[in-house]
Amino acid sequence: MNIYRVITRYKLHHVLFWLAFFAVWLLLRIDAYPSVAATIRAGILKVVTLAGAVYFTNYVLIPRLLYRQRYAGFFLSFTALIIFTGWLVIQALNLVLRPYAASISQWPNSNLNSQLYDVYIPLFFMVGAIAGIQFYIDQLKTQHRLQSALRASAEQELQYLKAQINPHALFNSLNAVYFLIDKENKAAREMLMQFANLLRYQLYDSNTDTISIEKEAQYVANYVAIQQMRHNENCEVSFYCDPGMRQFQIAPLLLIPFVENAFKHVSAHVNAPNRVNISLRRQGSFLQLETYNTCEQMQRENGKHKGIGLANVKRRLELLYPERHHLQIDKTAQAFHVTLDIRIA
Repeated sequence: MNIYRVITRYKLHHVLFWLAFFAVWLLLRIDAYPSVAATIRAGILKVVTLAGAVYFTNYVLIPRLLYRQRYAGFFLSFTALIIFTGWLVIQALNLVLRPYAASISQWPNSNLNSQLYDVYIPLFFMVGAIAGIQFYIDQLKTQHRLQSALRASAEQELQYLKAQINPHALFNSLNAVYFLIDKENKAAREMLMQFANLLRYQLYDSNTDTISIEKEAQYVANYVAIQQMRHNENCEVSFYCDPGMRQFQIAPLLLIPFVENAFKHVSAHVNAPNRVNISLRRQGSFLQLETYNTCEQMQRENGKHKGIGLANVKRRLELLYPERHHLQIDKTAQAFHVTLDIRIA
């Protein structure tokens, strides 16, 4: 295995950085303390407190305040963190040096001036510098994800344009077919209208970066209704949509591949139940989609359950919701169960 991958996978570069920082600090301050043991203890104290302030800034303050444009809150929280960390360093250092009090002619950090120049100001600049590096790295990652998303979007748009037909002509044809169907055949008319709604959503409504969850949920409901009529009595289909799920946006056509897979790969048993269960609900700050379908053993052994567009939707999730989604696929001999959670707040 590549040594770089091992280091990044196990976060060893963090350990190496702090060990190097500790070694440099010892070399610079070896004569500032009454003994080598006191110097080592003081160095460990400095490194641990500095690392704590750095990681709290990088993984709590920056994502939750700075990236959400709460600049005043970030500045006040960062200042409070520096003050508290500096105070903690001073108090802990006093405990470390107390056994050597008799041999210390001038106690470190004994007045406000020395505290400012030896503790608070260095702490402010070191934490700020490392936070700045982290911010720069995050911006590079964001730019890379944006470029990947733009490339994927351009490829998808190109494929769409290649396959696109005149939507007006298509809808006129559907209307003509609708009026040719016998009025007594309500099921056929209803299915055709459901199909027209699906097509209208794909052609017109979904050509945006985000769309309201109400429209996306209605699209899923229309698709499920068509599949329910297709499978008729051969399959038990259930669909639940949380009525309280409204007033937030998601990427369009993100949920439907999982629903399509459930119907595509549902079992066709004669003497055993065939089921497809779809549920769409809001769980706190997450949107949750669950799909469940029975399947056949032969289908699993042949490796046919690869899913339509599953690889593409996984890639879209990585690009659009990095570290804000969780996808779990449970496979057994009798069923497939998919749970997708997307952070929406």
